[in-house]
Amino acid sequence: MKSFKLRNWNRADVPALARHLNNKKIWDNCRDALPYPYTEKDAEQFISFVEGQSEQNNYCIEINHEAAGNISFIRGTDVERYNAELGYWLAEPYWNLGIMTEALRQAIKDYLSHSDIVRIHANVYENNPASIKVLEKAGFRKCGTLRKACFKNCQFVDCHCYELLRSNII
Repeated sequence: MKSFKLRNWNRADVPALARHLNNKKIWDNCRDALPYPYTEKDAEQFISFVEGQSEQNNYCIEINHEAAGNISFIRGTDVERYNAELGYWLAEPYWNLGIMTEALRQAIKDYLSHSDIVRIHANVYENNPASIKVLEKAGFRKCGTLRKACFKNCQFVDCHCYELLRSNII
């Protein structure tokens, strides 16, 4: 496995973030709220957003001294306030090297060490078996499939739902 480190995002990451995230293959597996094409202006807005957060819930994945991915946790609200939705992406040159599974394990451990979250969940579109494998290797279990629940790239796709409970890892 190629070495990586998790760290906070910073302004110097803007060019690498824009270059790596401006990839339709990544966008195809993310929510439509993620801009595509992804520009340096989008990267600057993301860095400003992350810098303004009161809770550490976005982790930059650094590989070869540059930003090459992100892991984020979005806390639920109201009765789901002890849940967090997991999102992640990795630059295409680093796919299928085992990096994301280990990065997820480390980010989850760190995130749970300073939060009161009891459940982390993630959704994966049906055409992304690599992401399903990453989640399963990181300890997530499938808790269901929402049939034709997401509209992505002008078609309805199934959404595979995964969860990880704090009690299963700590």
